Amino acid sequence: MLKFGGVILLSIFVLSGCAGTVHRENNAMKSSFSADSVSEVEVRMTEEAQKLQASNTQFSTKMLLGYLERKLDGNDLLKTDSSYRLQVTITRFRIRSSFSAVMWGIMAGTDSVEGKVRVLNREGKQVHAFDVSASYGLGGWGGGQDGMRMNWLYGKFAELTIAELTGKTEATAVRKEKREPVAPQVIQARQKEPGDAQVATAREGNTSTRSAAVAGTAKTVVAKPAARHNFTMPEDSSFASLNNADAIPYVDQRAKDSYALYLTRPKPRAYVVSRSGAWAYRIGKDALTNALAVCEAKTQSTCYPYAIDDHVVWQSDNVARETMRRNVLAEIAINQNAGTVVPTAEEFVQDALPPQQQQPQQAEK
Repeated sequence: MLKFGGVILLSIFVLSGCAGTVHRENNAMKSSFSADSVSEVEVRMTEEAQKLQASNTQFSTKMLLGYLERKLDGNDLLKTDSSYRLQVTITRFRIRSSFSAVMWGIMAGTDSVEGKVRVLNREGKQVHAFDVSASYGLGGWGGGQDGMRMNWLYGKFAELTIAELTGKTEATAVRKEKREPVAPQVIQARQKEPGDAQVATAREGNTSTRSAAVAGTAKTVVAKPAARHNFTMPEDSSFASLNNADAIPYVDQRAKDSYALYLTRPKPRAYVVSRSGAWAYRIGKDALTNALAVCEAKTQSTCYPYAIDDHVVWQSDNVARETMRRNVLAEIAINQNAGTVVPTAEEFVQDALPPQQQQPQQAEK
């Protein structure tokens, strides 16, 4: 009997480190919101979360994005004509080192990912919001490997997000915070604080400021300059007009429909395709690299830029297309890692040529 009880206690102890919860912004136990699809998913980090990346290198927003998109697509929830889009902001994460996870297991704490998920309509207005938290505490050679831990975290975060998006979150996964009664004088003080209508929001590309009341004091935040690509824009290829979705090679009608949505998205933006029919588009400063990562996660073949911002850059010639892709990625690598040696354009062309056309390399002296 004692042995059986010990097993139960051990199981509870272990499983308590592997869990996930959802906390709705309105603190409700039941949700009245349900969406049948989203048109796109965006994953970002807060500034505080970005500071954690140096000591938690295993975590990747690109990998989390891939899990979310695959699960949405697998449940037929990713549709270009949807009225909603999903915005995920990672607020905090903690990943144990490989050594700690294998050797100490849950005694070294748990791996965890926390984030705020917002569902926005076509006008960008928030229609639903909730927090998602996933944690993993197993360790040892069987449960402490990096791949197993990260896959569980990404998968659990995506599972909880999609369940809440579609109104199917289990009651046992909902976390409700206790709220203390608010004194009347506090309510009166809050009513005097500037509301949303009094806040001047900086528009993209301007150098205006935004003022907000924080803990009773005014705080001014200087607007950031508009984001732009971290590479030189390739020249227009004259392959097709920008609005001609039918000209996009290799892809199906769904991809061409998504291209129409791509043209409505803010810049920077990039749309990529592969010869296998895979495709993706992303927005933001890292739009191209993010789109390539998502596209190539869906296929075994290389993905290439078709359009960047308002420029069709697709090259019909295989060598020209490969050279353009590699030159852009090389410039990105140089900008991100100053001093890193990258292959020259001539080497790129050499790699892209068929073996019989390549020049023999000279032996090093």
